[in-house]
Amino acid sequence: MKPRQIVIAGIAAVMAFAALWHGPLGQAGVRFAARAEALTRLNLDYYDMDEIDGFMQRGPLTRRMWLAGPADDFQRGELDRIIGGVPGVVDVRWWRPGGGTVTAPIVLPLVVEAELVALGMFALGFIIAYLVALRRRAIAWSPI
Repeated sequence: MKPRQIVIAGIAAVMAFAALWHGPLGQAGVRFAARAEALTRLNLDYYDMDEIDGFMQRGPLTRRMWLAGPADDFQRGELDRIIGGVPGVVDVRWWRPGGGTVTAPIVLPLVVEAELVALGMFALGFIIAYLVALRRRAIAWSPI
């Protein structure tokens, strides 16, 4: 195989394993969402907000937490701040059961984040392997 084909095969393998770990084999996305929803529920219970529910955005799974229930403007603002501090939550939005549009910043799906991290680590390993090979070649060719 040519070196370019080997690198492309490595990238494809990294992306496949990251997707499998995130989805059907590792269930990392499900565990992440369950943990964030449990921490949100603990925070809501601590502040006696029993009528408020929190759930992660799914389809695709992102780091956005949706809150639903009756709350005034002050409560909404403070809950946005408090739930925004839950580990793994990037954005907090309120669910509108009547419909309508919600303007929100774009949040990457979790599987895309996992694949970008995996590709970044692949690139880092590739660079380290290249530098080690250069050092070995330099030592092998040294006149000393």
